[in-house]
Amino acid sequence: MKNNLLILLCAFCLIASGGCKKKSGFDPSTKTQNDFIGNWRGVITAFKNNQYLKQNGLVVIYPDAGGNTLSGILFAKETSVFRIFQYTSGTIYFKVECNDPENPKCQNWSLSGYAVFLDETTLDLRISGNECGDYGDEYISWSGSMASVQVPADSIRYFSFAKTGNNWTYETLLNNGTVCQLQRNIGANPSDYYFTGTVIQTCAWGGLSKALKWSVTPDRYTINHDSTLTLHPVTFAIDAKPGVVYTSILNLDTTTVTLLDTNTLINTVAGDFLCDRYRYTEPVSTDAGKIYRSSLFWISKKFGVIKQEVANPVDTADIRTQVLTAKNF
Repeated sequence: MKNNLLILLCAFCLIASGGCKKKSGFDPSTKTQNDFIGNWRGVITAFKNNQYLKQNGLVVIYPDAGGNTLSGILFAKETSVFRIFQYTSGTIYFKVECNDPENPKCQNWSLSGYAVFLDETTLDLRISGNECGDYGDEYISWSGSMASVQVPADSIRYFSFAKTGNNWTYETLLNNGTVCQLQRNIGANPSDYYFTGTVIQTCAWGGLSKALKWSVTPDRYTINHDSTLTLHPVTFAIDAKPGVVYTSILNLDTTTVTLLDTNTLINTVAGDFLCDRYRYTEPVSTDAGKIYRSSLFWISKKFGVIKQEVANPVDTADIRTQVLTAKNF
């Protein structure tokens, strides 16, 4: 009788306790899409070609223009940008962009993934699919736990220099030897990541002020119309790979951007800056016909363009160099 009573008590315990498993009380499906916005740091691991891979990573997730969708950047051994295409029951699903799309070894690219909350402050991050590599060696599967961390809004990791009221002053050397001053001012932020303002100069370029039109997201910096009056947008991407030539075609004209090196220290009277160096080529019409002008840009993710050098100025009033001399932030 005592044995039967003991069995009944144990059975009741199992039923009442849900199999003797304690529930944590945390339900990841209660998390909204906006709860993913922020900075997340952790270790991601994978196993590929009989090797155990381990990397420290920082994930930055931010709203796209309009705020209805999200994008993200994974800073690890390489920098990757991903676009979130679906949110369902507490889980975000995303596709990782290929940053070397014309490389034959990247034609099987298919990286995608998802993230879900493990608890109130930790994400479970998964990325899998084909990356760049010889056929048969592309597939990889990354996973890791990413903890919420505080990162300054003007981080040096991603483009963050565009704010209403910011201005930059440059000493500009023209091809004819003239030294003049150029000032860029952001006057308005009419929509998400879009900034307008003026470019004021003393270089006698047929007017004292020109329009400034920039698009600056955490992963892209696009000059829509710069001080040289070129009509060809130039885009600098946070996930650009050194040595890869990125081509854009607008109105049948081709421009290229190539990341040459990163974390180069540039000394100016405005301060010392760690910059990424890019080569930019653009078609320019001259009396002798159309030629391609080549420029070098040194860009700080936190402070913007620090220096520019033009390798082949097209006329006497063209820019030879621009160097930052002052900023107000």
